[in-house]
Amino acid sequence: MPEHDNGCGAAVAEIAASTELAKDFTLFQIEESLVLLAESAEEEGLTAEIERALTVYLEGAAEKRDRVADFIHFCEGMAELAKTEGKRLQARQKHFEATAERVSAMVLRVLDYLGVKKLEGRTNTLKKRKCPPSVKIIDEAKVPAEYKHITVTLPLPQWQDLLAGTGEEFRKAVLSGIRKQETSVELEAIKQALNLERTVE
Repeated sequence: MPEHDNGCGAAVAEIAASTELAKDFTLFQIEESLVLLAESAEEEGLTAEIERALTVYLEGAAEKRDRVADFIHFCEGMAELAKTEGKRLQARQKHFEATAERVSAMVLRVLDYLGVKKLEGRTNTLKKRKCPPSVKIIDEAKVPAEYKHITVTLPLPQWQDLLAGTGEEFRKAVLSGIRKQETSVELEAIKQALNLERTVE
């Protein structure tokens, strides 16, 4: 006696096919196939074969979209975790740096108290060492201009006009004196220009 599955077997097969599709193909491939199937349905009419393929691809696309979204959420979660861990490690770094400084200061006091230049251990020697020269600014306003740099942010056309309006020697001197140059795109300005229906290449 033949078994009647009332289409249940076909439905199970379609679900399995959709799952395999979502697993084996990229989101782009699935979405592209859906577009091609829809175009075929328009051109040739909705045949039973195209309808079955559309069903499988629609289900597969839904599953793939969920998988992609879940993966993005996972990556964002891992990024947040790494950020938190970075802050924790930074705090740990500062703690150990401060502890090392505190203990080093204590060693210097001991050396001074004993009036010795070094203390020998089995594998290490504690001794004073010269620190590299350092500079402490007491009054920044009195520091001559030749020892200062200035950072100015202005629109690129103004910078270009400024250079164009100077003599060639001065322009070369300015350009050769640049320590760091960064050009950034002003997205807000582009957005406003597009809103005003101006052409932006």
